[in-house]
Amino acid sequence: MNPLLDARAVGSILNLHPKSVYRMASAGRIPHVRLDGRLRFERAEIDRLIERGRVRSAFEFMQQPLISLAEFDKRFLKGGKSAVKGSQRRWRYGIGTIYLRETKQGKGRWCMDYKDGQGKRRREVIKAAQTRGEALVALQAKVSEVFTGKFSPLRKSESVMFKEFADIYMRDYAKKEKKSWKTDKFRLRKIKESLGDAKLTKITDSMIRGYRQQRLDEGISPLTANREMALLKKMFSYAVEKGMIGENPARKVKMFSEVDTARDRVLSRDEEQRLFSELAPHMKPIVLVGLHSGLRLGEILGLNWSDVNLEKRTVKAEHTKAKRARFVPLNSVLCAEFEKLRTAKLDAKIIFPFKRRSVRTGFENALKAAKIAVFTFHDLRRSFGTRLLESGVDIVTIQKLYGHSNVLVTQHYLHPRDVLSEEAVELLASHGSRDEQKKPENLSQICHTKEENSLPLPANRVFSVN
Repeated sequence: MNPLLDARAVGSILNLHPKSVYRMASAGRIPHVRLDGRLRFERAEIDRLIERGRVRSAFEFMQQPLISLAEFDKRFLKGGKSAVKGSQRRWRYGIGTIYLRETKQGKGRWCMDYKDGQGKRRREVIKAAQTRGEALVALQAKVSEVFTGKFSPLRKSESVMFKEFADIYMRDYAKKEKKSWKTDKFRLRKIKESLGDAKLTKITDSMIRGYRQQRLDEGISPLTANREMALLKKMFSYAVEKGMIGENPARKVKMFSEVDTARDRVLSRDEEQRLFSELAPHMKPIVLVGLHSGLRLGEILGLNWSDVNLEKRTVKAEHTKAKRARFVPLNSVLCAEFEKLRTAKLDAKIIFPFKRRSVRTGFENALKAAKIAVFTFHDLRRSFGTRLLESGVDIVTIQKLYGHSNVLVTQHYLHPRDVLSEEAVELLASHGSRDEQKKPENLSQICHTKEENSLPLPANRVFSVN
C-alpha cells in the first residue's frame, strides 16, 4: 500500500509552502484524497507528476523536472551562501537576486531584484511567495519573460505611438477615475499634434521640454503649461504602472513656480450692476447663485430640485471637485430666487438644464458688453469669499463654505481690498501717542463678551472672552 502524505510533506518534496500545496490541490493540479476532512496525497502520484514535469507552482516556468533547492544553490548561488545587507538576507544568483525584507509589522516579504529587457534594474515584491523556493521560481519566471518577450508589455509597447496610448489612457483611466476627463481630452489635442506620432518608448524628457517651449512661444501662460505637464506626468506614470515603459520621462521636467500666479480678481459692486444689466434672463440666476453661494459652475449646473431645501435654507452640492457632497446655506437673496424659479418650473428635475459651454459663452458675452475685463466665472467664487472676509466672517467658516480641506487653499482665494489693510494699520494711530494713552480701569474697556450684542464695532474687530 502506498503511503499517504500530508501537505507539509508534499511541500518539502516540491519546495512549496503547505498553503501553496492546498491551492494547487483545490485547483485540481495535484491528485489527492480527503480522509477525516483532511487532504492526503499518495507518494507514487507525486513522484509520477514530478517525472512528467507537470507539478509547477503558480510562478514556475521550468519544463524540466524539479530539482531540490539545495542542488540549485550548489549550482548557481554566488559565493555558495546568502549575504546580509542591513536587515535583509539576500541570495544572489546569476540571473538576479532574491531577498527577505521585514515590514513595519514584523512580517517577512520575499522580493526579487533583476534587470528588465531594457537593462533597467527592477525590484518587486513577490506577493504570493511563502518560501525561498517559491521566490526563486518567481525570479526564474520573470527572467524568462524578459528573455523571451512573450508576455513583456515593454516589447509590445515598442510599436505603440503616443496618440494610440493617449486613447488607451482616456478609455481605461481618465473616463473611469477623473471627473475632469473632458479637460484632459481637450488638453490632449495640442499634445497629440506634437508628440502623437512618436513611439511611446522613445519619448524623452528633452522632447517634453521642447513641446513645452513650443507652447510657451505660442503664448500660453506658465500656469497653463503646468497643467499640461501635470497631465503628461500622470499619463507616463500610468504607462509605467501598466508596464508599457520603463520609467517616466516627464518626471525630470520641473514645473514652473506658481507663487506669483495667484489671481486676485474680484467683482466690484459697480461691475456687478453692469454685469447683471447685460446678462440674458436665463443667465442671471446662475450668476446669482455663483456670487452668493461660492459654488463652482459644474456644481451649479449639477443641481436638482431635490438638492434644494428652502425650509432649512440649504442646498446640497453633489458634483464636487473633492467627490464628496457638501451642504451650503442659502441667504435670503437665493431663497427668493429659488422660490421664483420653482414656481416657473414645477415639473422640472434639473434646475439649470444648460450646457457648460453655452453658459460660459453667455457669461463672456455679457462681460464684453459690460466692459468688464480679465474676469472669469470662477472669479465669482473668489468674490464670494472675499466679500465674506470683508464683512467680518472668519476664515475657518469661509473654508467650510468653500469645501476646502485646508485653510491654506482658502487663503489663495481671498483678496480683501487694500483700503481695509489701510484702515487696520490706522487703528494703531487712533490710540494717540504713548503719553496720551491711559491705563483702562478694567478689562471690559478693551474686551467685549459674546453676550454684548449692541456693540458698535464690526464683527471682525470684536474680541471675546471665554
